[in-house]
Amino acid sequence: MLNVESEKAVVKKFRKEMKKIKYLERLKRIHELIKSENTGTPKEFAYKLHLSESQLYNILEDLKIKGFPIIYSRSLKTYSYNDTCELEVIYFVQLLTSSEKIKIAGGSLKSCFTPMQLECADLNLHYQNTNVAQY
Repeated sequence: MLNVESEKAVVKKFRKEMKKIKYLERLKRIHELIKSENTGTPKEFAYKLHLSESQLYNILEDLKIKGFPIIYSRSLKTYSYNDTCELEVIYFVQLLTSSEKIKIAGGSLKSCFTPMQLECADLNLHYQNTNVAQY
């Protein structure tokens, strides 16, 4: 039987994994907007992503460090890639069987919370088919 502390730990882990999914989805959205050169100004771009400008700048800087060739055009008022760039995000969520849930829970499940298994593959940036930056 799950005690309160164990249940809290499971819920905390689940929320952490869901944050990863949200972050990966946000990276995909950032890539799509940059690739289509449809970001707008930094303020507009941040608004589209439901971020503050400083959060956006931090993410973009991190992506640049990882090898994304991101540039900003003041005349076009958009971010774009300096070179051909592709982003591949792969993950899946797998629902567990009752016996797998019971095994994880340590014997029985009396909680309405349903644990799920999350697998996140590496996030890869394929840049000029020669460099691969893992994220």
